[in-house]
Amino acid sequence: MRILFVMLLLVSLSLHANEEANLYGQLPLYRDISLSPDGSKAVALRAIGDTYQVVFLDFVAGKSGLLMAADPEKFQYNWCEFANDTRVVCSIRSFVVRKAAQVDSRVIRGYRDGRTVVTNMIAVDIDGKNQLQLIPRAKSRDRSRIEWNAVRQDDVISWMTDDPQHILVQVAREDRNNPTVYRLNIYTNKLKRVQPFANSIYRWHANDEGELRLAVGWENLNSPVAYTLDDKRRRTALDIFGIGGVDEPSIVGLASDNKSAWLVANNGKATKGLHRYNLDEARIVETLFEHPTYDLSWVWREPKTNKPILAAYEGQKQELVWFDKKREAQYEALISAAGSPSRITILASALNAGKMVVHAEGNGTVPTYYLYDLEARTMASLGTDKQGSYTQPTVIHYEARDGLPIESYLALPGPAEEGPYPTILMPHGGPWARTTDQYWFFTQFLVSQGYAVLQPNFRGSSGYGDTFLQAGFREWGEKMQDDVMDGLDHLIAQRIADENKVCFVGASYGGYAALVASYKAPERLKCAVSFAGVADLDDLKNRWYSYIFGRKAVARIQSGAAMKAVSPIENAADFGVPVLLVHGDVDTSVVVDQSRAMAKKLEELGKPYQYIEMRNGDHFLSLQSHRTEYLTALGEFLGDHLAP
Repeated sequence: MRILFVMLLLVSLSLHANEEANLYGQLPLYRDISLSPDGSKAVALRAIGDTYQVVFLDFVAGKSGLLMAADPEKFQYNWCEFANDTRVVCSIRSFVVRKAAQVDSRVIRGYRDGRTVVTNMIAVDIDGKNQLQLIPRAKSRDRSRIEWNAVRQDDVISWMTDDPQHILVQVAREDRNNPTVYRLNIYTNKLKRVQPFANSIYRWHANDEGELRLAVGWENLNSPVAYTLDDKRRRTALDIFGIGGVDEPSIVGLASDNKSAWLVANNGKATKGLHRYNLDEARIVETLFEHPTYDLSWVWREPKTNKPILAAYEGQKQELVWFDKKREAQYEALISAAGSPSRITILASALNAGKMVVHAEGNGTVPTYYLYDLEARTMASLGTDKQGSYTQPTVIHYEARDGLPIESYLALPGPAEEGPYPTILMPHGGPWARTTDQYWFFTQFLVSQGYAVLQPNFRGSSGYGDTFLQAGFREWGEKMQDDVMDGLDHLIAQRIADENKVCFVGASYGGYAALVASYKAPERLKCAVSFAGVADLDDLKNRWYSYIFGRKAVARIQSGAAMKAVSPIENAADFGVPVLLVHGDVDTSVVVDQSRAMAKKLEELGKPYQYIEMRNGDHFLSLQSHRTEYLTALGEFLGDHLAP
């Protein structure tokens, strides 16, 4: 009878985990929304079935419907945008099989044999008519001018709002490495070359009228370069890199005077701020935002003028700094009408028409999408995200073993005093990223299963300034790893974590950290889970060498013997806990070969592991079936080894 009772209990827990996986695995209702310039309509990627379909919303007529459907086996949508009031342009990604090859004598790209992703664009009228795949296929007529069908064909650099028939795009069509700029007719598909490619230039910047004003790139993929362009598109070298920090300045957009640009840069400080940089004088002429502790997170700008309206940074929660008092008052009215959520994300705006679409969440509110009328200060719901109960993560602080302060987010399945709880260590990916208090379905699912979840912003995380970022350089698997384990010690000392029931779960870099923990701290864990994790640092570095910023990223990882000591595949013989590996076969961020090789190595060594490979799976679990599959496998795996 006791055996039967235990079996029935396990079946009940398994069914509960599957139900929770289906619930928390729901895709957010919208992935992308664009408002027409007149504010009367919207086009959106809406979760329908396994993926996102293109739908239209007509606010005047009060109706909505399907505009275009995706086929997850063949292609999916990335984004959609109104080019004018009646014409929509969408980006699609499709799957191809390609062969590894050397591009030319200078650069060997990190291509591989197998399935990968290419992007294209499609245009359609808002009524569904006149559908057209954009950018005609290349047809080389002679050897003097060979044209390529680029892997990426959805890079719009100006929507040219005063010219409703054209957009400006950059495509690596005449050269595989460097993009050419074209004027593209979105009704006839006629492509006219505006600016030939230039060696080392990977990004062209244009104003709203489609005039090229800036170009940036990397010489030999190693040294940054920048140029200004005059009315005849003649280039003049521009040294903007002196105002950068660890990272080069990033261009937010051109200012309306056509003589300056808005840059995110350090300007001699440890953190990144927002500055207006005069291109002719080569100097900062205005600073709108700086914070002594936190980096700038994002900027919201007026259309056409590109003038910043507000800047945001992530402290312990999202903080906003307004530059427009009228917009700030409108925002405060919005917050009040939405029930005072802790976070609002601006998804789309047609400010000339006084409309915007936002997503509101947190502070006990149901995550909801709203259409907001700025002038009337009225709002209408466009739907809510389906999710289970929400546990608000709290910010905690502890010291690493060398005294460095670490800020983390902790989510608990119950009051802290009712601990200790089975605990999940879940550092973020990147590693040059950071965790915030924003809703994260991984976290909420794990809390629903009875686990405490610790998400530390270990040294090397972004958002805390250059000093904290640099502290993680060449510390993969070392001090960055110690910071996570020190967080576990803190929770154990607080009687929050059960030291006998701990699992390490991560994705991307977090997956790498989980694999490292499998051999560096097996006595402290019961299991490890790696989704799309890095397993072979040598292979990762070899691929990175071929990409823009790649060599700079490579320099942030150890070399030689120090690298092998923290490369999971080199230390597989020392793995001491069961491992769950999950990877998508068209992941372009961390290629599936990483997990395939890790699984093969563990198999050869007779180590306990489980490997799940997802067809058409990317780095972000973009298909709902992949989300539920992963959460189901995760719940069962953790239940087997932690039994909360």
